[in-house]
Amino acid sequence: MNSKLRFLISIIIIIVIVIGCSPVDTTTVVETKPPKESTPAVSSDDEDTSFEKAIVAILEDRLTAIQTQDYDLYMSVITRNNQFFYNEQERWFENMIDSAISDVSLQILSTRMLDELTGVVTIRQKHRAFSESFDIEYPLLFKFEHGKWMDYGYHFEEFETDRFVVKYMEGETRVAEFVQMLDAAFDNLDGIYELKPLDDYEMKLFFDREMLRQRCIPANPWLFTGWSEPDESLKIFTGHPKEYAGYPGVVQHELVHHISIRICNNNLPVWMLEGIAMYDGSSFYGLEFSSTLSDLSKKNVSFTIEFLESTDLGSDLSSQQIRNYYNTSYMIVRYISETYGHDTLMKLFYEAGKKPFHDSTLNKTFEQQNQKTADEVIMSILDLTKAQLSEEYLLWLDTLDFDNLG
Repeated sequence: MNSKLRFLISIIIIIVIVIGCSPVDTTTVVETKPPKESTPAVSSDDEDTSFEKAIVAILEDRLTAIQTQDYDLYMSVITRNNQFFYNEQERWFENMIDSAISDVSLQILSTRMLDELTGVVTIRQKHRAFSESFDIEYPLLFKFEHGKWMDYGYHFEEFETDRFVVKYMEGETRVAEFVQMLDAAFDNLDGIYELKPLDDYEMKLFFDREMLRQRCIPANPWLFTGWSEPDESLKIFTGHPKEYAGYPGVVQHELVHHISIRICNNNLPVWMLEGIAMYDGSSFYGLEFSSTLSDLSKKNVSFTIEFLESTDLGSDLSSQQIRNYYNTSYMIVRYISETYGHDTLMKLFYEAGKKPFHDSTLNKTFEQQNQKTADEVIMSILDLTKAQLSEEYLLWLDTLDFDNLG
């Protein structure tokens, strides 16, 4: 950075950074506060200024990392003291370098020290995606460790139980409700899965649905209620009306992801992962309480595995197409469980889990490789090809009364 810092009553640091394919200037502005009338032996303003200088450099590097797709540079200031957050930031970086996102800028709106080793920075982030302009503000927590400031993510409030930690945005009013829902999901799945959730499992609550997307998977073209990935926290939007009855199923759906993905070592394709999460999670409380499963009809689930595996959920799909994908995935997994037994369904996941953990980060062939693994485990456990399984499934649909699926 070539800017000179002048310690006056008010310091303004302006960094001009070019990012993206077009020659658009993006500006990061940092404003410090004037010194207080009386200062201690170690001036808090000096601490503030040092912190601000460090954050300016971090944000400059962050934009450079996005521009140059430099994973190591970006992750160099992400703390390793929280495995959930570290994994989430790998995914966030992967999303921010996606071709769907451009013209990224970061502006420091304010900084404050919580103590000598902890500070909070309010960031204004702008970018374009899906032909839209996004302009959001969020607080980031930084802690000084190993000689430098490290990013600890969104500055949440926290509530801790003996099973998990709930992190929530300031002003969240529904913490107790979601603690109860996650407790219930732990209990419900305890009798279904031998593998248990990781210690200190985290649930993050967002009453702002756009903030959930932007701090989770900003390159996703559609908004969502819940999201979970391998060894990440359960992230959920809390802003649906009180009468919305789908939340318990959503919470359990995401916890199923956490467990089932660890069983298969992240080696199975999306339709299997979503199918089991819908089956053991969303449908647990009844199909009528799921906005997706309540849309079940024979017409909307009469698709083959080949069709599901050729569908890109990240593409521009309609809401109906997305529901059809999830519902068909659910019904195929339901068919396997009801025809061959839930134990056999789990054998598919454990068989896939014999392979090493399959990291999806910056892995362009991730889904294709997992589809191949599904070929192998379905043949190994069911002695069927995917085409044969699809044929059996479609015949099974003819035997069902879709008005009384239960």
